[in-house]
Amino acid sequence: MAHILVLGAGYGGLKAARDLAKTTPSDTQIDLVDKNEKHVEKTALHMIAAGTSRADAVSFDVRSVLPSNVNFIKATVKNVDLDNKSVSFEDHDDISYDYVIVALGFRSEDFGLEGASENALILQDIETAENIYKKINENIANYKESQNEADLSIVVCGAGFTGVEILGELIDTAKILKAKYGVPEIKVTCLEMATHILPMFDEGLANYAVSFLEKHGIKILTGAKITKIEKDGVIYMDGEEEKRVDGSTIIWTVGVSGSDVIKDSGLEARRNRVMTTEFLNLEDHPEAFFIGDDSAMIPDGQERPLPTTGQLAIAEGTGAAFNIAALINGKDLKKFVYHSLGTIASLGQNHGIAEITDKKLKFKGFPASLLKRGSADRSIYEVAGIKTAIKKGTI
Repeated sequence: MAHILVLGAGYGGLKAARDLAKTTPSDTQIDLVDKNEKHVEKTALHMIAAGTSRADAVSFDVRSVLPSNVNFIKATVKNVDLDNKSVSFEDHDDISYDYVIVALGFRSEDFGLEGASENALILQDIETAENIYKKINENIANYKESQNEADLSIVVCGAGFTGVEILGELIDTAKILKAKYGVPEIKVTCLEMATHILPMFDEGLANYAVSFLEKHGIKILTGAKITKIEKDGVIYMDGEEEKRVDGSTIIWTVGVSGSDVIKDSGLEARRNRVMTTEFLNLEDHPEAFFIGDDSAMIPDGQERPLPTTGQLAIAEGTGAAFNIAALINGKDLKKFVYHSLGTIASLGQNHGIAEITDKKLKFKGFPASLLKRGSADRSIYEVAGIKTAIKKGTI
């Protein structure tokens, strides 16, 4: 009897566990481990941070979507010992395995920037997202007493995918909170080191996104290298000149890395992402698979690893599950080949930009927002099944 251990119940881990339940022999032991009992649609965390969605709308109980032959264990992973095929935990006895899938997700990366960990609000999970919205409310409500304009200023550090989607949500949030607390205009400023944002999109769509945000009151400062985060402001370099943006609410969305379990396990990695073979496993440990934010695989003919997305994690979950079933059943492994369906970014509840890869189609505005909702529904369906997709879906 083979024992498969899946670490992490995010997009990739949950998809892998459900697929393994269908493709492995009936006597296979499949354990899915996560420190949380709920799966969170992390691509929706920006809406919780802006107060435009609730936590229960983008999460569901992991056990409720697992087949009967998958056992869920609530535990916090501490270390993966590949040589001894064992995993240690902070709050559970060690577990040995025959095959393991490491899908522990990401952590926010502050790159050691002075003041970032102390003064910026980092978006990583439901708790941090809810805290961001709480702080936004507290600071705006405090303005009537403080008369400090920094309380009416929200600074978003980073104009990557998550940063742009938060900015889009904050357009409506700022209007709602301005009326709620009876305060002057709420300012939203974004600082981005790159000179162009959203490079993963067609230039026309990226420019459209910038124009849309600026038209709705968002100030975007590109070429701004952040040098320090203070309690009520962000210091940055504009060329050779040092400048500052005041703000009591500072949101950090600059970058992410894989789980620190990778580093703590002494595995060779870059930013906690392990380089895998074309089968998603390791050359020296073919029984160990790494997917999602903890994995880096360079496709044939390319120079850089695939960008980590929820869509990629789901596809890798399927690929890893197939190959473990193949190993158990004595069949050939299949190379992982990724076919992106497209890229979609929301700009608030009813606006966005989108590119459909295969058909080379481009969308903006409300049609793109419908595609975003459809993409979210598809993700829920793929990792949790039709019943949960209907219950939690947005369309």
